[in-house]
Amino acid sequence: MLRRVVVKLNRVHFETSYEKIIQRLMKRISEYFSGDVSLYILEKYKGVYKEIIFGEKLQRSGREIRLESNESLEEFTTGVFSGTVTVHSHSDSAEESRDLHFLNHEGDLLGLLSLPRGSYVASSLKEWISELEMALHYSLTRNYEQEGYRRLKLASRLTSVLESETMIERLIYSSLEVAREMLRVRWIFFLEQSESKFTLKAAIGEGRNPLKSIEFQLSAQQLNYLTSGRLFISAKKSEISSVFFDDVSAVGSFIVVPLLSEGDFIGFFLAADREEVEGEFRPYKHLDEEDVRLLDDVGRRTGVAISKIRLTSRLELEVRKLKQLSKRHEESISEQKDQLFKLGALHKISQAMRKSLDYERIVNILLVGATHSAGLRFDRALFLKKNSRMALLTVEAKIVRGEGEFERTVYGDLSRYLQDVSLERHFIAEKDNHISVSYLGNMILERVVNRRKIVHVTPDMGRFRSEELSILNKIVGAQDYLVAPVSGEKDVQGVIVVDKVLTGNKISNADMEILGLLADSAGVALELTGNYERLLEITDSLEKERNLSNYYRKFVSSILQSLESSIVVCSPSGEITEVNRTAELLFDARREELIGKKIEILADKLEGVMELLFDVLRIGETITLSDQRFDNLGERYFDVKITPLRQDSGGHLAGVIISMDEVTRRKKLEQEFKSREKLAALGEMSARVAHEIRNPITIIGGFIKRMAATNDREKMGEYATILREELGRLDGIVREVLEISRARTSIQEEGFDLLALTKEVLDGFQERAQEDNVKLILESKEEKLEYYADKNRIKQVIINLVQNAIEASEHYGEVLVKIDKDPKNIVFSVWNRGKVIPQEILKRIFEPFFTTKTLGTGLGLSICRKIVQEHGGEIEADSGEKGTVFTFRLPLQKIGRFDHEKDTYR
Repeated sequence: MLRRVVVKLNRVHFETSYEKIIQRLMKRISEYFSGDVSLYILEKYKGVYKEIIFGEKLQRSGREIRLESNESLEEFTTGVFSGTVTVHSHSDSAEESRDLHFLNHEGDLLGLLSLPRGSYVASSLKEWISELEMALHYSLTRNYEQEGYRRLKLASRLTSVLESETMIERLIYSSLEVAREMLRVRWIFFLEQSESKFTLKAAIGEGRNPLKSIEFQLSAQQLNYLTSGRLFISAKKSEISSVFFDDVSAVGSFIVVPLLSEGDFIGFFLAADREEVEGEFRPYKHLDEEDVRLLDDVGRRTGVAISKIRLTSRLELEVRKLKQLSKRHEESISEQKDQLFKLGALHKISQAMRKSLDYERIVNILLVGATHSAGLRFDRALFLKKNSRMALLTVEAKIVRGEGEFERTVYGDLSRYLQDVSLERHFIAEKDNHISVSYLGNMILERVVNRRKIVHVTPDMGRFRSEELSILNKIVGAQDYLVAPVSGEKDVQGVIVVDKVLTGNKISNADMEILGLLADSAGVALELTGNYERLLEITDSLEKERNLSNYYRKFVSSILQSLESSIVVCSPSGEITEVNRTAELLFDARREELIGKKIEILADKLEGVMELLFDVLRIGETITLSDQRFDNLGERYFDVKITPLRQDSGGHLAGVIISMDEVTRRKKLEQEFKSREKLAALGEMSARVAHEIRNPITIIGGFIKRMAATNDREKMGEYATILREELGRLDGIVREVLEISRARTSIQEEGFDLLALTKEVLDGFQERAQEDNVKLILESKEEKLEYYADKNRIKQVIINLVQNAIEASEHYGEVLVKIDKDPKNIVFSVWNRGKVIPQEILKRIFEPFFTTKTLGTGLGLSICRKIVQEHGGEIEADSGEKGTVFTFRLPLQKIGRFDHEKDTYR
């Protein structure tokens, strides 16, 4: 193997460098052949394969295969080429007859292997060649990544230079310093344009300066060539290279990019002769297109910085203008913050109303939330309840901001505060109890109640519709206010009226939108309260039926005890001495026919009882048999009691009494009672499920109403997104209920690595854990843990336990996942140092529907227990000062089973 994997999450260590691995692979490949084997690396930009030799590090030998001399090789990217190729060296070129095996990785051509002609490539050799391709790909990729990281740090340094320098000359010089380090070139220059000439303004480098002079003259054609695009120019003798460099300089390669400021050309950046860096695995030394891009980026950013300096004076005037705009912008932001604050408060108010199922408390929460300083901040609020039969709106409650004990500072959660304060008092005066207004014939109120529209009543409206608004204005005590329908899915429950007359603030369109959302949420909550009350009535009815069923059972039992039992008395010798009438009817024999006869005469009808009768005579103790059925007595059930008949206080036995009570009817009633108990349990489960689905139904109802009341497609899209999320929540609740209620299912077993599956789950929770500042840790002594089970259901258990641990952890906490083995089981545990779970909760934590969370069905841990039990395992929880840990065990005999099966099929 080329590398060793250490069992640590997301951490891989390599035994040695890939350069040495490439040498080892080449040595191993060479062992397959008697002749020389050579490795050539492709230089894409030159169209050349260069031979690599191995010493302390990889080096170029000077031999190369040029595509321009070997046109037959241009079409090859994979496979093997057999034939004659021309190989060039420093001094000459020669033709060689070789087999060329082309190396590539995922379609990317890397180089080739030169093998003796007619070489046979065995399947084992192909594996080594594949390993060589991977090593070459990784080494090149690693070099590019390291170079990218180094250049990224230099780019950050360049940013600092460009942001801090205020002088153009110093800015250009500092930018060239950073660019030289980025490109690793020997020399870098800035040539500034001056009319038709270019003058050397900055030069950074070492050794002999390769430039011809400090001033250059370019023709129009040359200038157009250099400014028409971002160029890479080789140092081969050309018209351009001869302009800048003298014949003595041994420049390997150079690049030129134009420098622009405010769209105007001001000069060139010129970088020449890339330096070779020790430890860098790069198949070529020359500057490439990536270097052009980097220098061009430096030039662009430098040009922007120069423009910034030049524009500073002109921007001062703009800054003053911007300050004025900023002031107006801050005012706008303040308004937006206020609306965002109110939207957050709206969510908390709606949450508080959804958690209450009391009509009066919901109205109180609505009014306090509308007027509280931590809520919607209206000055006053009234709620008028709708009387559909009489077409009236009656004042139900009202509140004024700043009055009463409820206007306290909210230090904690607003939702909890509203729930608490709604219990303290009623916000209504006695004198207002009978104030009502009819909405029939009133166009404004009919628009609110019948058409479910919000109306903004203004003083101007009051002048034109004074008659319609006179009573309402008198009730409100103002002429500028909002009237909104509090409507559920089916009907309007009432209206809410709010104003801002005390503070004198204006009512905005945003206030209307937010009040409409609040009113819709309140309407759904009030309507749901009625539905919940009906559900409680149904549940109460089921409870009464269950109690009645218990009463019937006791009553029937009492009747059975009062009826005459079938009695047979016999002597110690076994002769029948007495028989009652019920026994005569039971055995279909007259008393005279039975008295004096041996008890064995009834043996065919009382099979199994005779032996017990003589046992009672022997030991003197009563034997009782319940729900006995005798074949010769038909489909009837009896309670049989065999009692010793004592003659005196001395305990002498005078015989035995056989008492038989027919309990056939009781048997049937018990079966019926079990059926009724199932119905009662179903009612209780229905109530819990209804409570869980109430929240998403409330939200869905409210936003369906909003969608029906608006034509704004953007808002409808937002509402549709919320509806999809809530429907997803409903679907999740239904899936959990079906999961916990379905019968035991067959397990779809498959082989998988339990350790890898756990890592996959933890990787999925990394982002969530980082948001909560929780550290995820995986510990295991095993490097791989193969198991045979239902992979998806085991994954569901791990996800649930890890998610619960993250939610229970405090900030900067830890979640520790351990996987171990004992002699019989795999032991999987999830630990966190959250709050201690009390023992009374710990005992019930795996019960269906039991939860201490505000949200959730309480089915997660129940489903986990069911899945573990289906796999023959067990799950438990423990909590104390050292933290809380959930542990489940799976049978050990399934480990490695699928490996065994795979071996069987080979």
